[in-house]
Amino acid sequence: MTELFVSHKAYKIDAKGRIFIPANMRSQLGQEFIASRGIGKCLALYPMEEWNSFMQKIHDNVSQKKRKQLEFYFSANAEKMSLDGQGRITLSEELRRQVDLLGEKEAEVFGNNRRIEIWNCELFNAELNSISEEEIEDILDEAEI
Repeated sequence: MTELFVSHKAYKIDAKGRIFIPANMRSQLGQEFIASRGIGKCLALYPMEEWNSFMQKIHDNVSQKKRKQLEFYFSANAEKMSLDGQGRITLSEELRRQVDLLGEKEAEVFGNNRRIEIWNCELFNAELNSISEEEIEDILDEAEI
């Protein structure tokens, strides 16, 4: 089984839009990967194998009309990326604009299962604090986990 991404921490975004990806996440991410809009106001980084699997599941399991919407949403906002020599990625101005990071000095880098998400720090904390323990228990019960 593939090791999953976990943990979160705020990292600086420099004047060129570069942000550091932690060493414990870089090896799982790979040298080349896909950055796309995530669910919510975040940027999602997918290892190539995970991106291909994700898009294949959309293709195989979603009706044509809805598949077109999903493929358009994720693919139109996707960029192939790689890490620089210091373990950073460069977030384009357009990607930063889409996820409320334009002009921000920091972003939250969040290991979320099979992908890495990059969030505006305020939005990340609001999302994290909006989840109640009761809701989590209900979801786990419903899923019989």
